[in-house]
Amino acid sequence: MGTDPILLGDEQVRRYVADGFLAFDTGLEPAFHEAVAAELAVSMNEGSPLLGDNLLPRIPMLADLLDSPAVDGAVTSLLGEHYAWAPHRFPHNSEPLADADRTDFDPFLNNARMGPGSISGSGWHQDGHSKAGRSRWHTFRAANLFYFPQDTPLAKGPTRLLAGSHLYSNITLATPDQVVLRDIPKGTAIIADFDVGHAGTPNRTDTTRYMLKFVVLRTQSPTRPTWDHHDAAWRTPDGLHTPHDLPQAWTSLWNWLRGAPRNERAVPTPPADIPRLLEDLRARDPQQRLAAMYDLAALGEVAVPSLVNALLATAGLDRHVAPTPDDMGYYGKSEDHLERKFSPRQFVPEDAAVVLGAIGAPVVEPLAALLDHEDPWMRINAAYALGEAGPEAAGTHADRIGELLDDPVAAVARAATDALCTLPCFGSPTVARLHRLLSRDIDGGEEPAMGEPSLGGRWTKQNHLRYLASLALLARVTGPDPPDGLEQAFIAGLDDETGYTQAIACQGLERLGTRTGLNAAVRHLQTRRWDPNHIRLADRPPRLGVRT
Repeated sequence: MGTDPILLGDEQVRRYVADGFLAFDTGLEPAFHEAVAAELAVSMNEGSPLLGDNLLPRIPMLADLLDSPAVDGAVTSLLGEHYAWAPHRFPHNSEPLADADRTDFDPFLNNARMGPGSISGSGWHQDGHSKAGRSRWHTFRAANLFYFPQDTPLAKGPTRLLAGSHLYSNITLATPDQVVLRDIPKGTAIIADFDVGHAGTPNRTDTTRYMLKFVVLRTQSPTRPTWDHHDAAWRTPDGLHTPHDLPQAWTSLWNWLRGAPRNERAVPTPPADIPRLLEDLRARDPQQRLAAMYDLAALGEVAVPSLVNALLATAGLDRHVAPTPDDMGYYGKSEDHLERKFSPRQFVPEDAAVVLGAIGAPVVEPLAALLDHEDPWMRINAAYALGEAGPEAAGTHADRIGELLDDPVAAVARAATDALCTLPCFGSPTVARLHRLLSRDIDGGEEPAMGEPSLGGRWTKQNHLRYLASLALLARVTGPDPPDGLEQAFIAGLDDETGYTQAIACQGLERLGTRTGLNAAVRHLQTRRWDPNHIRLADRPPRLGVRT
């Protein structure tokens, strides 16, 4: 098997920026995909254990998929050379409908009837980071990889997507012309920004459809293009799936991926337009709202006072108090398109905070002042926006954000921990705080806080914080000049009760590379080894390589 990644080109990356997803052939032999499908048929039969996050140890050949040049190249291109696979991965089956239910299907239909036993959900949704919700970002910090081991024609129920919805705070605003639903050949993968709206589709054939989802994370903000890059200018591709026309937004995000100034080649906006643009932030039409956001960002420093005032206007509304899981706002689907609330499933910041983060350096001092604001929602949004401003602009305040790990409001501590993942330049004092999170119980930490109630399990506020703490440490160990204390912090994470924190701690110790840390990781993994052949029933050829 070849080892050099097959990097994306400029045109493919531009399509990803605008549409929010990209489909590609994984380049593996047909027999590989057939063997994966056979393994899934055995593993997901009635009476077999639900695979869930144990997908890789049960079907280890999937490591060949994740390491393949096509997958490695696509992920490297969009999430950087130091990306990390998250502990969450999931098999989605769509079972055949009864003959009587195999009627014509409206591609935009929400919650279509699915065959009995289907795990694939047919309701339009943006994912929450399983078990421990994180922020939503306009920048590209996480992605789903959807892999189809079988030919999946329309009748078999391909995954459908909402083009351009990765920039939405609320997908109830999506429209039918955003739906992308088409035949998917065997061996196809779709890499989709984590916030793209998507849904399962009814299976109107006689055989099960399988799709495997993997989650991949960026650990470093881009400093240069990591794809096959030749043309620095943003050029809107022909034939986009999204109905939106947002060249100002797309230019900003393209520049971010290139490690260039966000406003490079931006179209100047007259400062006199600020009142109108602020009003447009309240528009229900996503095109109007998103255009206003990036027109404000293009103004730069002159817009900062007005944006800070717009953010301050949301103080005192108890927006740091999470909705309950029976409230659609918990899932980012409130009928009020302006609703922004903290949620253990996913934190959606204020639009003003998103714009401030896109402006960068001029916002740093005004936002740093809000880290001391009496309203938790202000502290949450300030930490988020400083993280989005990036290490070069806001790195000197990373340890100040680290002080919020001791905040009495758990939502603030969680948002601050998430912001540290985007500012991997913090020092030993913050490492010590993260170590304490991983090794000591916090007050009120045992309160249940399930990010995805439908998946079951028992996660607490403390579990959320510890998982995010491990991700912040992983980003830090990947960055320059790792400070003292990382090894001890990761080793403490090995004792956490959740497999997620343990998995990230092992990745961190591997990247750190110290003898003591590697020994601790190996000892930890030895007792948790799972022999997949113990329950294997399907035959497969060994180490099937890249298709020739």
